[in-house]
Formats: sequence, structure tokens, C-alpha cells
Amino acid sequence: MRRFLALLFSFIFLSIHPATAAEVLPQPFFNYLGSKYLANPGVILVDPSSNEVLYQSGADKPRTPASVLKLFTTASIALTLDSKTTFQTAIYKTDKRGVFVIWGENDPWITSSAKAANANQRAYMPKLIKAAFASDKKLKKIKLIYKGVNNSDIRDAKKALKRRASVTYQRIGKDVAVEEIVQEQLAVITSPPLNKMIRFALLYSDNVLSQRLAMLATGRNGYPLTEEGLNNMIIDKISTLGIDVTGMNFIDGSGLSRKNKVTALTISQLLLKVKTDPRLKSIYDHLPVSGETGTLISRYRETAPQAVGLVKAKTGSIRGVVSLAGFATSGEKEYVFVVLADEVGRTRAAQNSARKAIDRMLGTITKPPVIGITPPVPESTPFTTTQ
Repeated sequence: MRRFLALLFSFIFLSIHPATAAEVLPQPFFNYLGSKYLANPGVILVDPSSNEVLYQSGADKPRTPASVLKLFTTASIALTLDSKTTFQTAIYKTDKRGVFVIWGENDPWITSSAKAANANQRAYMPKLIKAAFASDKKLKKIKLIYKGVNNSDIRDAKKALKRRASVTYQRIGKDVAVEEIVQEQLAVITSPPLNKMIRFALLYSDNVLSQRLAMLATGRNGYPLTEEGLNNMIIDKISTLGIDVTGMNFIDGSGLSRKNKVTALTISQLLLKVKTDPRLKSIYDHLPVSGETGTLISRYRETAPQAVGLVKAKTGSIRGVVSLAGFATSGEKEYVFVVLADEVGRTRAAQNSARKAIDRMLGTITKPPVIGITPPVPESTPFTTTQ
């Protein structure tokens, strides 16, 4: 009799107890999540209006994020410099004939590709070398001493101008006051605003640009330009947002290394801040959109057509890793989600299958926005949760 009453009480309690958020997710969500191609990924789904965790699995285990790491790179530079910041690089005469100074501000987006410069309004390095030769028609060879630009930028400019043998270059020593050796300015190139660089890095997952943005932020924040300095800088900047960085360790700013580690939980907390912190607005605004823009332009159209235009997210993919993190619209809500699958097969077919599983999984919860309803404003403080 006592056993019967206990069972009856349990039945009544469960009947009147409200269902947990995870229980209201559709079964197909879990079916796709259980795909063998995802191999037990780190997953978290959050309702930003209440900071409620709707579902999580393995979210506190540090995993390789691939290019989802670029969320941290762009957040770090956005927290370091104003989004309207531009960078100048100029060339000057010196008191020695044939010797010129290139003096820059470590422009992350400078290029020696005329095609890239024209298509995206990028600062064009060869313009400076051309100005040096144009300043003295009799010059056959020149020497460039430089500060605030990369060796590779000058080397690539030489190649673009086909003047490999007629241009030598040397970095200016730290103890040299550049302003004391420069004379007439011959030419200057100016970058577009930082906001446009963040857009490009996120939308097209540009690895070189992302690495340069990371190193720029590292230097501007007073850290050594090393892997350790980069990692410490990102941890410092992200920690100021009140985000739990336990287990986070980054080797680069692009996400190419498998040694990069971060939890899905930490990424979800950053995404919550991306939506609420005005300094990070450019990150939210420029994430690829499912089936429409950037690295998501060819996804969802066939795998989950109902989700086209309803997912804004940063993609990630290196050998053995497929990841996606961002926002999924579901009626009047916009959920934060993170999927880190870092044990998928190393073949292209296996990775494609993992992407399809992720797309279809998110497709089970996306719904068109409700017209005329203003979504609740998320709380600014990051949530905490237990496994």
C-alpha cells in the first residue's frame, strides 16, 4: 500500500510539474543531434530573453572550435578600438637618395592584389613603391626601411610590381625615431574603417585578416606579439565581459590550429554579449545568414529550406572539425546556439554530412519572426548553469 501511494504521489507530481525546456524541443532535433557524423558534439541552446538553457550536452568540455574562434578575435579588436578606426601607411623621402621610409599603423587589411583592392576598397601597398620610383625617374634601385608594416606586405608588393631585384628593404630598429629621419611625404594609403574589416573576417572567414586583427589587438593591449601574448590578450578582453573563460586556450586568431580550445558554454556567453553590448554590435550585424550570405550562402537551401534567412552564425571547419555558433530565429524568439563537433571524420564526405546534420537540427526549431512583436531584451549578465 505504501509503495502504491508513493508511486501515485510521484505520478501526480510529474503531472503537475511544468515540463523542462529540453522536453519541449521537437524529437527530430534530437534525432539529428544524435547523427553518427557529429560524434557527440558539444552543444548548447539558450533562450536569451531569460538566459534559460534549453539544452546542453558536453558544453563545458574544451573543444577545437575551428573558425568559430573568429568570434573571439573580432570581439577582442572591437573591445580594443572604435569601429570607425582607420589605418594609414605612408612613404617618405629621406636625406639619402634612393632610400625611402614606409611608416604604417599595422593596417590589417593592406594588400598587394589589385583585384582585392578594387573589389573591397583595400589599401594597395604597391602604390607606395610606385611613388618612390616616380619621385626620381633616374632611380633604378631603391631601399625601403619600414616600420608598422609586415615583411610579407613589402615582399608581395615587389612581386606585384615585378621589381624583385630593384627593391631592398630593412625593418627600422626599435631605438630609431622614425619622425627624425622622414622628410617629404610622397604618398599615403588609408584603410576602410575597422567595422568593414570585422564584417569581411566574419562573413568570409578570412584567415589572414583574422590573424592580423588578433595580433593588432595583442600589440595595442601591451602584450608580446607571440602565441602566449595573443592567448593572454583574448582571455583578458573576454574576461572583462564577465564571461567564464575556464579551459580556453588559443594558439592563433584564425582557428586553423587543432590546439585551440574553448567550451560551447563560453562561446554561448560571448554570443549573449554580442547581442547586448554596443561595442560588439558589428559582430552580430555581420554574421553570415543561412542560404543568403557569406560562408552560409550555399547551406540550408536543400538541407533545411525552412531555415533560410533565419540563422545568423559563424561557421567553422578544419580537418576533423565542423562547428557552427550564432542565433536561430524561432517566432518571437532568437535562440543562441553553439555546436562544436571536433571528432567528425576527416574526409570531405564526413564533414559535409556533419554540416547537413547541424543544418537540419536547427531547421527543426526555426520559425519565421512574428511580425509586430518586439522580442524581449536579453539580460546583460551572462547566465550560469550546471551540466
